[in-house]
Amino acid sequence: MAFFQVLVPPPGPGGPREEIEQARLLPERFSWPAFVFGGLWLLCKRLWLAFILYAVVWALLFWLQRQAGLPGGSLLLSQAALGLFLGLEGHNLVARKLARKGWRLVDVVEAADLSGAERRYFERALLAAPAAPRQPEAQLVPSFLAGRPAPVIGLFPEANGR
Repeated sequence: MAFFQVLVPPPGPGGPREEIEQARLLPERFSWPAFVFGGLWLLCKRLWLAFILYAVVWALLFWLQRQAGLPGGSLLLSQAALGLFLGLEGHNLVARKLARKGWRLVDVVEAADLSGAERRYFERALLAAPAAPRQPEAQLVPSFLAGRPAPVIGLFPEANGR
């Protein structure tokens, strides 16, 4: 079973129903295409800043190999390290990009594959009842405690200790 992050776009004129329909599910697992293709994967996902950083690191590694005489195996090892990082954090980079655009994380779904995760999310989101209005705090205190200090639970000697 895999976990999927569910992100919805910023509120728009279509209301919550449209947000649910435009939801994007991102798997929380290793990304093999990001590991193997690296920079091309970043370009395909339109992660421009990450690609520029990736290109700068590669240029620096090639420069170091030429100037400092690093062995060829060091480039292979550094490619594997960069690929491993992208494979592990690739989907999180996409989620952060969406968050900067105003998308919100609304759910985490567990399913065997993407279609199962979509089905679970849409069932939950479309059948969810609207949240009940919040009660004022005065109604949350039981009547027998009204007028007395709140009981202390834990290790602090008084309720207003902080």
